[in-house]
Amino acid sequence: MRIKFSTFFWWLITSLMSGTILAGIFLAPILQTRWPALSAFIYALYAPLCHQQSGRSFFLAGQQLSVCSRCSGIYAGFFCCALFYPLYGKKLKSWLEQRPLLMVFSALPMVLDFSFNILGLANSPLFIKSLTGFVWSSLLPFYWFKALKELEPTHPQKRLDLQK
Repeated sequence: MRIKFSTFFWWLITSLMSGTILAGIFLAPILQTRWPALSAFIYALYAPLCHQQSGRSFFLAGQQLSVCSRCSGIYAGFFCCALFYPLYGKKLKSWLEQRPLLMVFSALPMVLDFSFNILGLANSPLFIKSLTGFVWSSLLPFYWFKALKELEPTHPQKRLDLQK
């Protein structure tokens, strides 16, 4: 199986970037005791993206992760699926890419969990929050890589648009 350079390039960049973001989540608490300034910087980087409430977060080495459990699941789901993306068969990729409504349906458990928590109807455990985020974000790479492919100047649709 031959992979085009641009496909490999975008897969590599996506995997490295999402892996770096995921690593930062776990590095912040690890660095807290030895390099508190660097740890505080990492926490500050994630602050605009997550509420970072301690009651909704996992802890590592006695310190809170830099994002809540749901965000941890979201970042982990995207990274894992993106990392293994080249191993998925063409049929699976094509099937998922042609069904964007799956994104809506995969988000429903997360939306329901969030809504029940916000309304005070339920308080789900951290594992459930992580799992619902993981499920939703694990589909994102299929649409992400499809979008990148469609942005390529060599994409058939782009060639038609350029000829007009």
